Amino acid sequence: MKIAAIQLTPTTDPSANIDAMRVRAAEAAALGAKVMVFPEQTMVLLQSVTVDGLNEIAADWWERFAAVTAELAVTHDAVVVAAGFEPSPEGLPFNTVIAVDRDGSELARYRKLHLYEAFAQSESAHTRAGEALPPVFDVERDGELLRLGLANCYDLRFPELFRSLVDRGANALILVAAWASGPGKEDHWSLLTRARALENVCWLVASAAVGGGSRNVATTGLSRIIDPLGEVVAAAGPREESIVIADVVPGAVDRAREVLPAIANRRLRLGYELT
Repeated sequence: MKIAAIQLTPTTDPSANIDAMRVRAAEAAALGAKVMVFPEQTMVLLQSVTVDGLNEIAADWWERFAAVTAELAVTHDAVVVAAGFEPSPEGLPFNTVIAVDRDGSELARYRKLHLYEAFAQSESAHTRAGEALPPVFDVERDGELLRLGLANCYDLRFPELFRSLVDRGANALILVAAWASGPGKEDHWSLLTRARALENVCWLVASAAVGGGSRNVATTGLSRIIDPLGEVVAAAGPREESIVIADVVPGAVDRAREVLPAIANRRLRLGYELT
């Protein structure tokens, strides 16, 4: 099943970002993508708006953003994953990822659990953390069945979250990100994305924003698709918008786990499982 990680540059203008989504979705469809993954902050660039500004944008644009995501799924006969800011009745908005099926219905919704509180940044000043584990959902196409699990940016540093997705049946991990650049950050991204795929012996599709930013914060790009043995099979660069696409084959997970049965070899009865 062909999955596209769409690397683009979000701006402070939601309307312009939606226009960019339309263009990139059409390009991904022309490449044969059956699942399209847009990066974190596709709706609006978080680092460049105030708290009040983000609240206003979330209230004005979230429903429209979700509707356009559904429209693109129907138009291109593909599952579309996209991320924006969902209003919360309790104040600050959620950083939310949605997955929409080919008929426009919502397959999954994930409110980011781990807000970025590191490297002198504080996402919690702008957004509210979710309280539920990310979902796992099925995508079936042409006789192939993928079970996708969602994650968002800083989640990448928490391996137990990814293991929880795999323990619930995920064979492909979908990561959206606006990974902040900085000393060593690109190396962290490269190391951790490969580690999450390899330690779970499953696919990982990482769609990352590129460029943009303010307050001395820009995003790294480097979108990538990684196979169940940790090999990068397709990758984007650090500077330009692009589309990374690969055939994500469910059977590759089964074959890899025959060679590397690390999931089956766990000795959970000793009590180190998550509670």
